[in-house]
Amino acid sequence: MFNLSKSRNVLQSLKYAAWPKHASNTSSASASVTDAKEEHEEIVSQASKKLKPRLPLAKNFFVGLVDKELLAYPEVVTRDDMAQLQNDLKPLRDYFNVDKFKEDINSIATLAKDLQNLDIYGLNISRDFDGKGWNFSASLMATEPECQGSVDVAFSLLPHRSIVDALQEKGTPEQQQKYLTKLAKGSLVAREAIYELDAPDYSLFHTKAFYDTTNQNWCLNGSKTLVVAPPKAAEASQLFLVLAQTSRYSEQVESDQASTTAFLVDSNVPGVRIHERVETFGCRSSTMQTVTFDNVNLKENCILGLPHEGQFVGEFLQQSSRLRNALVALGLSKNILNYLTNFCMETKKMGVTLKDMEFAQTHLAKATLSLYGVESMIYMTAGLLDEFQNPDVILETAITKYFSLKELLNLSISLLDLKGPKALLTGEMSERYLRDAMQLYVYGESITMLNAFIALVGLQHVGSVIGDNIRKQRNPLFYPGHILSKFMERSSIDNPITNMELHENLHPSLQPASMCLEQSVARLQMCCDLLLTRHGTGIMECHNEFCRIADMVSILYCMFSSLARASRSYCIGLYLADHELLTATAVCQDGFQKVKTLATEIFNGQYVNNDRNIHRLSQQIIKSKGYFAEHPLKYNF
Repeated sequence: MFNLSKSRNVLQSLKYAAWPKHASNTSSASASVTDAKEEHEEIVSQASKKLKPRLPLAKNFFVGLVDKELLAYPEVVTRDDMAQLQNDLKPLRDYFNVDKFKEDINSIATLAKDLQNLDIYGLNISRDFDGKGWNFSASLMATEPECQGSVDVAFSLLPHRSIVDALQEKGTPEQQQKYLTKLAKGSLVAREAIYELDAPDYSLFHTKAFYDTTNQNWCLNGSKTLVVAPPKAAEASQLFLVLAQTSRYSEQVESDQASTTAFLVDSNVPGVRIHERVETFGCRSSTMQTVTFDNVNLKENCILGLPHEGQFVGEFLQQSSRLRNALVALGLSKNILNYLTNFCMETKKMGVTLKDMEFAQTHLAKATLSLYGVESMIYMTAGLLDEFQNPDVILETAITKYFSLKELLNLSISLLDLKGPKALLTGEMSERYLRDAMQLYVYGESITMLNAFIALVGLQHVGSVIGDNIRKQRNPLFYPGHILSKFMERSSIDNPITNMELHENLHPSLQPASMCLEQSVARLQMCCDLLLTRHGTGIMECHNEFCRIADMVSILYCMFSSLARASRSYCIGLYLADHELLTATAVCQDGFQKVKTLATEIFNGQYVNNDRNIHRLSQQIIKSKGYFAEHPLKYNF
């Protein structure tokens, strides 16, 4: 039986007071020394109020576990602070109003000046350094107006904010003191210099750095491309975060081992050259460039984190970047859905308005399901980051980006389905939406690689938790008792039996939807168990199975987040909360069918699910160097 008071108690217990009180536009520069000290003590106190770490949420889906307490959707902004935040965001909404703001603004300097006046550069920077001091959830909310008003501005500011997050988490006090105040004011803008067009065959990056023991500094050489430039004033300088390959000596194998190191490089340092703008398919109002580093000498204090351990900085940077990237995708998706809705309301086909045709209604409704799921995932993940100490959300952030970009791509295709050839006319908003969607889809990393990453992290977690069971199942002759117990299990892929009782932490009307989630989690766990038993370490070569596993866990996280959000909305009486219940139920029913289909394909194996035929065909295509079939009208005599 659903207990409302119990649910609200859980919600209240998930709150913490790490929200800067009385956040305002007043900078710390105008405060007294005593005020600054009190603010610092308050921030330290607030950080200590974060809840203790919990077991990972999405990773445990792979082993059939669900953290029921997290079904109380995180509330990291109190009621009073939310009212203050809404007041602070009003100037941003007014500035980025779609009807007023021009994305193709002629003067970047004017745009940068406006952004400085709005304090946009320092949304996620501590108030100790003249920033707003907003946590992940609040800073994401503050980013929404620019995401919907100008995708180019949001896209350009994304690396700046991700680097700020990394600098606050991994930077030394000296580095934070040196850079954060300037980054908050916009007199210094941050840029990621990570991507290289041609990946090396046997090393991490072409860009390399070596330590000169004579001069006691690092020498950096290489080139990075598609480096996104945030809007900046003419007098502002730039700070590059560069990931470069370095070598360290290993006594165990008596050789140098390849590693990565993260460097903070000022654009004014000798040897740094910024080249002409790189033209890309979408986000054409933003600036992307190639940057080369020619014998750039850097001191030890230019390293973010520790030497040769840039992968840890990179992981945190990706974690922040993926979550913020998903929010930009969400903003563009909302614009596309609103555009499609207006188009369907104003357009007639054969004397019937599109909004009255079932196929158009289906497009709009499915797009709404996608947006609701993506939005729920974003703020669920942000809530985990804000509420708990050192949360393990590397999988949640990857899933959120992966799911949001796939849904954005599907939604952009709806433009073509509903609008037809006119959608691609130059100057049409639909054409611009399509270009921007494609640009976001490939930004930073390949979706295929992200897909593989999600599956690998999950399967690795399965191995660490139930590795002994997998070993017994792969050696049945040595463990007949274990194998017999497996045969005696009543749960199957067609009829998974669960006892999670997730409905106890949700509104009663969501019980059928919660059963969809329970059975889907059970199917994912059975699929992982089967795959590791069937392939062992050979699973690394089963890329088609990776795709299915990644899709399954992405759908599960969407279902979980949507249920938690809808339950909270209805319990506290939000406007149209009854439709949120309907939306979450539809998300879960749709996800249930998709997960069942994917699980059935995995259980059927390659000889039934067509993977074997696809593999054989691919071998012939490679052998023939392309399409191999003869013309259908050709004779053989």
